[in-house]
Amino acid sequence: MKLCTFGVLTPVGVIERVGVYTEQGVVDATAARQAFLERTLSAVAAHRVGEAQVPTEMIALIGSGQQAMTWVEEAVEFVLKHGISAASAGARTVYLSADIQLLAPVKRPPSIVNFSVWPAHSASAASLGIELAANTAEALVKPYWKGNPDAVVGPETTLHRPPYAEVLDVECELVCIVGTGGRDLDHAAAKRAIVGYSIMNDVSARERQSAEMKFGRGPSKGKDFDNGYPLGPWIVTADELGDPKALRMSLRVNGVERSACDTSGMIWDFPEMLSYLSCGQTIRPGSVISGGCYPGGSAHEVGIHLNPGDKVEMRISKIGGLLSTIGP
Repeated sequence: MKLCTFGVLTPVGVIERVGVYTEQGVVDATAARQAFLERTLSAVAAHRVGEAQVPTEMIALIGSGQQAMTWVEEAVEFVLKHGISAASAGARTVYLSADIQLLAPVKRPPSIVNFSVWPAHSASAASLGIELAANTAEALVKPYWKGNPDAVVGPETTLHRPPYAEVLDVECELVCIVGTGGRDLDHAAAKRAIVGYSIMNDVSARERQSAEMKFGRGPSKGKDFDNGYPLGPWIVTADELGDPKALRMSLRVNGVERSACDTSGMIWDFPEMLSYLSCGQTIRPGSVISGGCYPGGSAHEVGIHLNPGDKVEMRISKIGGLLSTIGP
């Protein structure tokens, strides 16, 4: 499934719902579950039970585990097969893409953690003045840095540079989304705890980042400003995505592909990263874990100076594309 968070304009303002993106439209997961339950329950009971089984907020939903995913899948299949457009209480079940706004699938993650699983990217960054020591698959230490969850935005967002930056750079990153979470997870438990995968654009102010990392710390303000983490367009569940190390990633600027890479070159897989992160630490549902930028996955690395109005798109096979616009 492709799980998404979307906004719908109503007379009382925009309401936010959790949905499933399909070829027929975006299915409201909670409304679909309520319609499914109306086969055997009264409308009032179906409304109450449906909202409990399939919450209207993403973190609550994915934190409920595999049973909740099964309930969603069952309900979506039911309403699409039988052409049910609304539950008895009036809640619409299926929306056309033009009728909604896709938001970040997890609007405010508990945490954002960024590893670097691409040694070639570290080497390339070092040659451009960003000092990063490349790691190895056998390393006992897996360095990471933490991003700002309040900087997450959704697809088709305009990216404004902070006042201390001359230009913005972008990075195409594959991320996993933690479902049930946990602490001290082994590899198998960490794999079960991942609900799915998405795309993140790690927006960067390179001049500031380069200066900061010369002190042996950071990145700090080089990657810590509003709208710095476009995320989406949805979460592709782990069962649908298959092997995360069998994907193709690419960076497009104004519709032209400027670089590409396959994920087989990642030195650690996502359960390995989550397992490491969970040592002595409880990882909450909705947490975002990134493998970092692939070699050539940033505009800086391929020699592109991004200008206002430029359209940047991160694409990953089996997930789709995450589009942003460079603002004035």
